[in-house]
Amino acid sequence: MPNVEAINASGISGSYSETTAHATKAGGFVFVTGQCASKPGGDFTMALDEGVEMGGIEEQTARVLDNIKAILEEAGSGFEHVVKRNVYITSETDFAPVYKVMERYFKTGVASTGVIAGLLPFSARIEIDVIAVVPD
Repeated sequence: MPNVEAINASGISGSYSETTAHATKAGGFVFVTGQCASKPGGDFTMALDEGVEMGGIEEQTARVLDNIKAILEEAGSGFEHVVKRNVYITSETDFAPVYKVMERYFKTGVASTGVIAGLLPFSARIEIDVIAVVPD
């Protein structure tokens, strides 16, 4: 059985549950929990909409990716090691702007799934989760 480690990056709120970590590190991978545009510096557990940064889809996407970057770094990884990305948006019109923002963070192609869905918290317009390798 591989060693399993819960990862919580300091300064990122938005878990909404004491049984949910920002990520889990196991077997040479880090599995990042779906991230919404959680404001930096908030409490780890907050009311559903309390910790979400408002703004347009570009601002929310950048905040999500900044949070994921901090979580990956805490786990000893980074965007260059991501092997799978899942993107959930609330409107099909957000597809193009979201992927334009992601180009600033992901420098190479990565296996990706996109889904239009309702999200929690309700004010969130985007949620992204990733799986990354943790380099030796």
